[in-house]
Formats: sequence, C-alpha cells, structure tokens
Amino acid sequence: FHTHFAYPVTTGMAFNRSLWRVTGEAIGREARALMNAGKAYSTLWTPVVNLARDPRWGRNVEVPGEDPFLTGEYASSFISGLQNKQGGFLQASACCKHFVANELEKTTQLDGEEYDRRHDNAQVTERDLLDSYLPPFEACVRAGVSGLMCSYNSLNGVPACASKELLDTAKSWGFDGYVTSDCDADRNVYNTHKYAATRAEAVCDCV
Repeated sequence: FHTHFAYPVTTGMAFNRSLWRVTGEAIGREARALMNAGKAYSTLWTPVVNLARDPRWGRNVEVPGEDPFLTGEYASSFISGLQNKQGGFLQASACCKHFVANELEKTTQLDGEEYDRRHDNAQVTERDLLDSYLPPFEACVRAGVSGLMCSYNSLNGVPACASKELLDTAKSWGFDGYVTSDCDADRNVYNTHKYAATRAEAVCDCV
C-alpha cells in the first residue's frame, strides 16, 4: 500500500514550504520501506519542474505552477524532504525532470501537420532560459538533488540529452549527481532529431 497525495499543481497553490517538505518526506519514507521489503526501488523520477505555460499541455497537473520562483521553492522543499539526508545517507533519491523546456506531448495543427515531444525543437531565447526555464533546475541542484533527467526535445537545435552546454550549466551550479534520459530519449538523438550521423555517434554525444 502507498499513500496518494494531491497533484503538485494543487499543493503548489498552497504556497506552503512545510507542506511540500513533509509530502516529499512521506513519499521518500514509503519508497525506502518498499525497497527494504524488496518490492520497489528508492530512486524516484520526481519532481517535475517544467513550467505550466500552456493550458493545452497534458501534464500541467504534474508541475507546481507557471512561476519559476514558486517551482524552484517547491522543488527545494520537496527534495529536502524526499531525500531526507542523514548521516551521509539518502532516504530516497530524487531526480528533477525534464531538463529542459519540455512542454509538448503531441499536437495536430489545422492543416494536419503533427508535432510531438520526440521531434520537437524548442526555440528558447537566452533571456527566457535564464529567467524562466533554468532557475527551477538550478534550485534542484542547490538543494542537493541526486539526479537530472534530460528531456525528449531538442533545445535550439541540440537534443537535450546530447547537450554539453546543458550539462556544463548544471555543473556550474555544483551538480555532482547522475543524469538519466527520459525513456529512450537518448535514441532520439539519432532516430528522430537526426542530430548524429550514426547510432555510435549518438551514444558518444549522450555520454
């Protein structure tokens, strides 16, 4: 059994850091208990710290809101509770996602043209990156998050999972954890984004 909590978009509206922390702490404790019982693992792909910028995005319920500061504060408190680091050990491992500018699942235009997250090339200005999209992830790193998940989309022509610039940015904040791709997002570097000429080159780009 496990506890069901309100969606992040709901708890985000509470503007309550204590609530965010104890929610994370409870989730981490149950994950650790299930792992100890051999029924689960304690590495969790949460929190989602993308921004709710478009009401048509189907995953708005997974994020705390549209504001970068709010989202960063939520992430910091939630991670602190979930990981609950004591004596050099983590209760559970948090992984902030989706790094970065991932706010599209699939859409069909009036002329029938389709876009989806595996092909999307998010065009984001440097100012918007620095003001909006990167701060929540920086907050994750400052809070000591264990991992980051690179997203399906490209950012300004470079697949997120193959972006040395994004990794260097995370390191500049002090990131020293692991990076995982969204499910098969590393394959998209070759298959859908056509960024690498061969699969081998795609692997090199990702690592």
